[in-house]
Amino acid sequence: MPLDDDRLQPRSGNERLRLFGVPLLMLMAAGASLSIDIRVASHFKQVTYPKLVVELLDNAEPFGHGMGAGTVIVAVVLLDPKKRSRMGWLVGGSFGAGALANAVKMLVARARPRAFDLLNGDVWDTFGGWLPSERSTGLQSFPSSHTVTAVGLAVVLAAWYPRGRWLFATLAMLVGMNRLQCLAHFPSDVFTGAALGWLVGSCCVLGDRRGASRAAHADEASG
Repeated sequence: MPLDDDRLQPRSGNERLRLFGVPLLMLMAAGASLSIDIRVASHFKQVTYPKLVVELLDNAEPFGHGMGAGTVIVAVVLLDPKKRSRMGWLVGGSFGAGALANAVKMLVARARPRAFDLLNGDVWDTFGGWLPSERSTGLQSFPSSHTVTAVGLAVVLAAWYPRGRWLFATLAMLVGMNRLQCLAHFPSDVFTGAALGWLVGSCCVLGDRRGASRAAHADEASG
C-alpha cells in the first residue's frame, strides 16, 4: 500500500519554525538567564528538597546519559523492527547532539555551580575564556550535555511515536531540572543545551522524513 506523501513531506513553514524558531527562543531564554544564574544556583545550594522530588529527578537523569540513551535505542531496535534501518537518525539525535555539546565544552570554559564561589563571584566570573588548557570536569559547565542528549533524543522519539511526545518532553525537562538541582549547571547552560538538542534532533527528523519520502517514491516507481 503506498505511503501517504502528506505525512512524509515536511511542511516547509512549520518545519522552519520548528527547526529555527524554537531553539532561537531557547537561546534568548539562555541569555536572559545569565541575570539569574547565580541566584538560582544559590537557591538550589541552600534549599533541601523533599526526598521524593530528589529521587524523581535522579531517576530521570539517565534519559540524558549515554547509557540511558543507549538503552532506549536498544529498546526501539528490539520492539520496533521497522525502524531498524532508520536507527542512525535516533543515534544522531541523541549521541550526535551530545558530541556537539562536548565539542562546545572544549571551546568554552565555565565553572560548574558546585565548583564556584556563589557568594563572592558574579556570573561573568564563571566563564574562563576560550580554548581552555585545563580540561577538568569542574570547568565544563557550558552547555549541559545531559540536556542536549535528552532533548535531541526526545525530539526524534516524539516524531516517531507521537502518542508519547508528552512523556518524552517531560523526561527531557526533568533531566534539565536534575542538572540544576545537583548543581552541575546554571540555567543558561540548560537552556543552551536544550536549544542545541532541539536543533540537532529536528535536523535528524527532517533527514529521516526526506529519506522515507524518497524510499516511498522509489517503491512506487519500481512497483
